[in-house]
Amino acid sequence: MMFFLFLSMLVFLRSSADGSIKTAESYWTLKPNVLVVNVDASEDVNMVPLICGEAYEGENITWTRNNEENLEDQGNRIVVTVEAWKGGNFSCFNSEGSYLNHTLVLAQWSFRKFIKNTPEKGYIDCSTNNYGGSFKCKWEWGENRNGHVVHIKATRPHGGSNISCSLDDGGQSITCLDHDYCPYAEEVERINLTIYFRSSFVVESYNTKFYFMDIVRPDVVPISRINKTSVEVKYPHSWNTPSSYFPLMFQVVRCRKREKCDCSKPNLQEILFTQSHQLPVTKGMCVCVRAKDEFCNSSWSDWSQYKCKTRKNGKQRNREPKLKTL
Repeated sequence: MMFFLFLSMLVFLRSSADGSIKTAESYWTLKPNVLVVNVDASEDVNMVPLICGEAYEGENITWTRNNEENLEDQGNRIVVTVEAWKGGNFSCFNSEGSYLNHTLVLAQWSFRKFIKNTPEKGYIDCSTNNYGGSFKCKWEWGENRNGHVVHIKATRPHGGSNISCSLDDGGQSITCLDHDYCPYAEEVERINLTIYFRSSFVVESYNTKFYFMDIVRPDVVPISRINKTSVEVKYPHSWNTPSSYFPLMFQVVRCRKREKCDCSKPNLQEILFTQSHQLPVTKGMCVCVRAKDEFCNSSWSDWSQYKCKTRKNGKQRNREPKLKTL
């Protein structure tokens, strides 16, 4: 009989422990004063414990929700309910009505999407124009969605988190800098980027992982005239030096006189791959050039276009043609 009671007590304690662990996993701290509840569609109500502060234990504390609704529960520690996506901003006050602290409670649904999906790029599109340690990430809001960034987290698994990010003007992109990145060393760990978006009291997280060589995309290639029969392509000013250590491969499309030159849709027979910096041209020819890192399968730069002018009224124009970016 005693053994049965002892075994029953162990089962009860284990069941209670498992229950407390499950409760702890249902909500977590996003940042100071911001709590996120993982909402399960099968559960209508989630119980969330709040504390005004360790220093206010035993005091007469009152609470409000969204600075409008006075809660019946009082004291330093209370339990609030979160129904579906209905989170809230819970503030606590002392007996004299003075503000003490607050906790913003947000609900996270895994199946709701604030951000549009971009084919082959996911929800967050990150890129950089060189191996300098900085990168930019952008996104597009979904239809009829109005949100904003509430938190950004960028780390490497074992390299710490010496990566700083800031929200750009317009609220649809961020600029980040990895302060420990070295372009001359092998990049052995991916950057793990998570952006948290908030709309009302709902929060969604979007994650992407990458090496710099995955997202590098050079700026447009400068093209200049050398003489009547050739033009020169140069490395973008923003690209790393020396070029012998950071070589680029050029893709060239040349259209002859009276041919329609659409660089964005080149004929495969017209494409030339080269590392040469000089290209032969003739009068009236159109030249399109773009570049990519020679050593990795990253993105091409935008096309740059150069048009060799023809004679007009029997005279050759002296004015240098303008460089176009497509």
